[in-house]
Formats: sequence, C-alpha cells, structure tokens
Amino acid sequence: MDIFLLSNGKLPGNPVWLSYALPRIKEMIVRKNIKSAVLVPYAVLRGSHDERAEQLSEALGIKVTTIEHFSSPVEAIEQAECILVSGGNTWWLNKCLHENGLI
Repeated sequence: MDIFLLSNGKLPGNPVWLSYALPRIKEMIVRKNIKSAVLVPYAVLRGSHDERAEQLSEALGIKVTTIEHFSSPVEAIEQAECILVSGGNTWWLNKCLHENGLI
C-alpha cells in the first residue's frame, strides 16, 4: 500500500495542484496502473468539489470523481483504485466521514 500524506495542495505562485509531489505520485499511478480515483472533499467548505476533482484529474492524468457522485460512499471507497482526501476543515471532514459510515 502506498500512502502520501501532503500538507497542502498548491504552492504559492504555482497553479498546478500537488506540483511539488507529482513525480512521486505519478510514478505510483503508473506502477499500479491506476486509471481513476475517488475524491473525498468533505473538508473543502469554499469552492466547488467538482472543480477540485477536475483540477486533480488534470494534474494527475487520471479520472477523479467526488464521492458525492456515488450512491454509496462506503462502496465507492471499497471499490476505489485510489482515494484522495482534500484538506480544509478537519472537524467537518471528521463529522462527514462518521455520518457516511467511512470511519
């Protein structure tokens, strides 16, 4: 299992999401033949979750879909090739994870 714990999505002055970690992330995506990811954007309180998914799709070169587009959040996670969790309000993230049976 590969786990990347990153503290911010963008660096100041760089519009590309995860630019500082892309070489390592893309290497893992290629090595594991990952074609898609599920984005858990619950902590993002401002901005569009779908827009965040689009930006991550462009940066990572794979299809990224927010968990809200699945009928069952639990099944989405169980079947995911890759899971991305956006940062932001960690209290709200924790609340939503519990409410959706993801803890």
